[in-house]
Amino acid sequence: MRYIKFSIIGLIVLFVLLTFIGLLMPSVVMVGRSATIGAPLDSVRYYTNDPANWRYWINGADTAFYKQLTPATGLKGSELILGTYTITVLENDPDTIYTLWQGQSTKEHINKLDLANNNTGDSTIVNWAFQQQLSWYPWERLGAMLFDKVYGPSMEVSLLKLKKVCEKQQY
Repeated sequence: MRYIKFSIIGLIVLFVLLTFIGLLMPSVVMVGRSATIGAPLDSVRYYTNDPANWRYWINGADTAFYKQLTPATGLKGSELILGTYTITVLENDPDTIYTLWQGQSTKEHINKLDLANNNTGDSTIVNWAFQQQLSWYPWERLGAMLFDKVYGPSMEVSLLKLKKVCEKQQY
């Protein structure tokens, strides 16, 4: 009986300690990647500012389920389903698109694709980031340390595909 009581007290102390450590961590996690694409801004914008064209370059999207929920996909408020995510366009101007991704089994996160001309104007810089709000749960805050390792490589592969698609259109 004494061992059971000691084990329960130990688990409670461990949970409180992990909760305290988790509360010291940020409540928002952000993962981002950048790429320079040897194509003009308008060519890159075609693939980035309309979620219907994401199937051509986002890793795994070419074979994922796709369905438009609104007639247009690039306008503010438009929605589509890509794989297991429902994507809603929050804002879309010529150089930036903000979208809300809601997964069936994951928390929602905000994606931002930002485009900029380089100094010479013959290539485009693409900055891609996603941001997710975290709860106070210690396992969620501690698990967020792995987000860069989980999402980063996929984002890098996607940006390489975008580079390949956009630069191919040039020739």
